[in-house]
Amino acid sequence: MPIVKAKSEENIIAANLLVDNGKLASSIHCLYYSCFQLSKYVLAHYEGFSYDIQDRETKSVDSHFYISSHISDKLSQKNRFYGIDYNTYHSTLKMLRKRADYSNEEITDRDVARAKDNAEKLNKLLTEKYGIL
Repeated sequence: MPIVKAKSEENIIAANLLVDNGKLASSIHCLYYSCFQLSKYVLAHYEGFSYDIQDRETKSVDSHFYISSHISDKLSQKNRFYGIDYNTYHSTLKMLRKRADYSNEEITDRDVARAKDNAEKLNKLLTEKYGIL
């Protein structure tokens, strides 16, 4: 299995372990990065943006914006609603990750459930629309 895809799957497992051990903020971080890594994998393996290209093109721009905007554009070319859905899931995850990582707010079970739901939907969208096994 490609390394970045394996990391994505590992982050889902880590998120579940963290939740089971009461580490809610860290679980949201892992859920977000699972989606980010699967998005990078899709660009590299299905859209012709190798990891080298991604690394080179993100030296002067935000890598998270680069990845999400390219995936959104590619999904929108398949069906505009796919791009809209991706952006919705990604935006929610990004907001929750920023709260979990940087804010002075407590992360709740409800926050984790929302992050998990959006991560599952985003990863399912990519998996189904790109036929990822």
